[in-house]
Amino acid sequence: MDRPELREEPMTRWSGVALGGDLLLFLIFAAMGRASHGLLLEGPPLWGVVRAALPFALAWLVLIPLFGGHRPDPSATFARVGVRTGLAWLGAWALGLALRSLLLGRPAPLAFALITLIGNGALLLAWRLLLHAALRRRAAPEALR
Repeated sequence: MDRPELREEPMTRWSGVALGGDLLLFLIFAAMGRASHGLLLEGPPLWGVVRAALPFALAWLVLIPLFGGHRPDPSATFARVGVRTGLAWLGAWALGLALRSLLLGRPAPLAFALITLIGNGALLLAWRLLLHAALRRRAAPEALR
């Protein structure tokens, strides 16, 4: 069965939406983690959340372009988007843990590492797949709407 051609649309704006959403999710995940440990209101709350999210967000921003995830592509399959996001997150997670360890001067506990891998990874994957679904729907020919 032939797949209808997708209309081309400039993806520059959607690249910003994708990365902005990614960064927001890093902040949400960090805020949830700090809140779960009673640290959300310790010191300046926003700075604590940003500091907790920063190593992972920086690692993500460095690695996501290497996996092609910085430019959403409505013609890509959901599987391809999922694999790109997952592989980029695995690399960013490892690099983010290393950066966090350097900043704090100690290795991350195993429980923290696993919760971050799974929790932040699930948020990123869900977000990227929802965005992809919206972009595919937007790019679909008018006759199919």
